[in-house]
Amino acid sequence: MENKGFIKTPFLIAIVVGVLVLGGVGYFRAEQYRSYQKGKEQIQQQTETQQKTLQEAQQEIDKLKTESEQSKNQQNILEQKINQEASKPKATTINAAELAPYLSGIVNIICGNNKGSASLWNIKNHGMIAITNQHMIEDSGGTFCYFVSSEFSPPAFYYLYFKDKFTWNDETDIIAFPIVAKAIPVEGMSTPWLVPIEKLNYKLSYLKKCDMKMPVGSSVVIIGYPAFGEQAVEYGGIKATQSNQIVTNGIISGQDTIVSSNIGTMPYPNYFVSAKVDSGNSGGMAFSKDNNGLCVLGVPTWLSIGNYETQGIVQNINNVMYQK
Repeated sequence: MENKGFIKTPFLIAIVVGVLVLGGVGYFRAEQYRSYQKGKEQIQQQTETQQKTLQEAQQEIDKLKTESEQSKNQQNILEQKINQEASKPKATTINAAELAPYLSGIVNIICGNNKGSASLWNIKNHGMIAITNQHMIEDSGGTFCYFVSSEFSPPAFYYLYFKDKFTWNDETDIIAFPIVAKAIPVEGMSTPWLVPIEKLNYKLSYLKKCDMKMPVGSSVVIIGYPAFGEQAVEYGGIKATQSNQIVTNGIISGQDTIVSSNIGTMPYPNYFVSAKVDSGNSGGMAFSKDNNGLCVLGVPTWLSIGNYETQGIVQNINNVMYQK
């Protein structure tokens, strides 16, 4: 009995050990499987997260592309607007401060029976001259024009002799005269009153000329001594009329690109202007303004008379001084 029991016991121990060993292996494999499954799930989650991140990134890229295209389109639209605005004429206002330096350089002249305006210039090779319209001396019944400068006290007299006249070309209604100062006796003064011509206002000479073809719609100011600015006056029982310097403003309302036959064929257009022009403005001065500021537009010369409206015509300053 004791021997049988001894034989049996090791056998049972072996079986138990085998079961434990088998149980340990099974447990290990189950844990390994669970770890594998868990790792697989983590990888899947990571993959899904990466895919989601990539999708979101792609959506952001697409959004940025769309915004970039929209921004580019908006930029193109803005550039077109800027270019359109830049090509439009700048109808900038000409103010009093800009005109002030040149007012006394535009004078009222009397040529025999005719009254009009003239501008004073100091030009290389010509010296100190007055420019006016040719028609001012035609049928005037005189041999000279004169103007009075009210800048000085007493007023100073200056003469423009027909024999001294000259012009740059024969196709504009323009004439120029050297200016001659004339001494006049003044009561209470031992010597005649004389103001040298050098003291007159020649600032027009240094103002730039306007472009050869100014755009329609550009601002215009006309300065001269029109008939509608005359007033009846009486000095010591003597009745007379006094001309006043008048400034009118408007725009360039049209271009005379044909350059009508009464002035021949010139290279640059003259201008129709809406600013008021009357007899007496002839020979005065027209100003305009561009992006660089005030400029000399030309010389008011004629009126274009319609059924209900009139338009002044200004000879382009580039035609006035054009030499072939």
